[in-house]
Amino acid sequence: MEDVYQHFGRHSLWDKHDVFKSPTFDVTEIWVDLEGKNKSLIQNRTISSPDVDNWLDEPFCQSLPSLSGTGTRAVRIVWVGQDVVVGGGRSGPSARILDQLAERWGLRSAMDYARSSFAGVSACPGRDNSAVFTVTYHPKLAVSWSYNITTIGAPRTHAVIFAEGEERAELSRILKSTWGPALATDAMFPALICSLLLAHELDSTLDDIKKVVREVEARTGHHRFTSRRETQPAAGELGQLSAQMSGCAAKLANGARKLKLVEEINHLISHHSSSPPLPAATQRNQTQPPNSASYRFYQTLPLQTETAQQPAGAPTAWVSLLSHRATMQQTELTYTQSRIDIQIRALFHLIAQQDNAIAFDTASATRSIAASSLQDSSSMKMLALVAMFFLPGSFIAALFSTPLFKWDEAAAAESGSTMRVGTRPQFALFWAVTVPITVAVFIMYGVWMWVVKKKDKRRRKKGLQVLV
Repeated sequence: MEDVYQHFGRHSLWDKHDVFKSPTFDVTEIWVDLEGKNKSLIQNRTISSPDVDNWLDEPFCQSLPSLSGTGTRAVRIVWVGQDVVVGGGRSGPSARILDQLAERWGLRSAMDYARSSFAGVSACPGRDNSAVFTVTYHPKLAVSWSYNITTIGAPRTHAVIFAEGEERAELSRILKSTWGPALATDAMFPALICSLLLAHELDSTLDDIKKVVREVEARTGHHRFTSRRETQPAAGELGQLSAQMSGCAAKLANGARKLKLVEEINHLISHHSSSPPLPAATQRNQTQPPNSASYRFYQTLPLQTETAQQPAGAPTAWVSLLSHRATMQQTELTYTQSRIDIQIRALFHLIAQQDNAIAFDTASATRSIAASSLQDSSSMKMLALVAMFFLPGSFIAALFSTPLFKWDEAAAAESGSTMRVGTRPQFALFWAVTVPITVAVFIMYGVWMWVVKKKDKRRRKKGLQVLV
């Protein structure tokens, strides 16, 4: 089984976290009081690279004034990534230190597999008496942790969290809450904080989307919420509103992906939670064999059932709460998706109506232009008829005004006719010059048209060759 995880782990999606040169890194430790005082203490520390070995070898039981007695370290978390609260600087360990931690805590295969997955949870093969789990939500979160169930005192959880920016700040805020020993010592405590983180982000996403949907509903007027008093729906900018709704739909799809991961995390918690108190033999025997009954109990990790004998904080109560919250978030997500779909369809129909109105106005303008063109054409025909009426007379008048004819009245009187007009030698010259020039003009026009057609044919042929 481990070779399958190693195969997937060769393809990391988190290359930006693979190389670090920071001389220090941040850790969070959770200390609990197992003497019945129901207290826990959260400590944030900065560890330098030379002190890693000393930090790893620190005793897990110490006298802490804040706990009024001896405290047991239940959880160790190493942060990898940027912390926007601190100032945006790198706080993750170097690659060498990260490899050292992975080898010491048995997380090498788990960390590689977590960074090779887009989203999901996994229960990886553990080493010795430990169970290993991962939660991944690329590119914002990758958590790998091991849970040792045979340690004297409280079980110890060692986690490496790849998170930065808002996700890391929110996880830090969640860890600052008051956690009782029952939850802090649970094998699924890292999964719990991941579930709370993603559920909070989903609530924020739904709230942001609803604000945009309400604004679009006010613009389109497609709603029947009597408690809302918006102004008259406004026209225009429907394309921008449609783009906003499409963006909300895409963001909601990401929320559905996040909710699916939350459900998978809750399912992992319900099957691998170890909130019931550890058996006394487990607390006393640090080298309990893997085939013992207690070890088999925590390895099989059956689904817990709520009984009257279970102590407060047993997994059934809070796992049921997480499942119920995820169910209601699914209901809210479906409801928001329906509202977005309604607005997208409404905007589609409004844009279609707007386009039809524009097309109708364009058609009306086209009809007006056609009517005007018809009237202009009638006027041009009338002008052409008037020009045709006067053109023959104008041509004859211009021809007779040229010195090509003999308007000799004495010659007409001798011939005994008043309609006789003689021609001059220039009359033949006029036709000798005019006819060749006219023919030459028509020949040049024909040659020019032939050249243009040939160029167009060659251009179309080249275009077809390019397409082929």
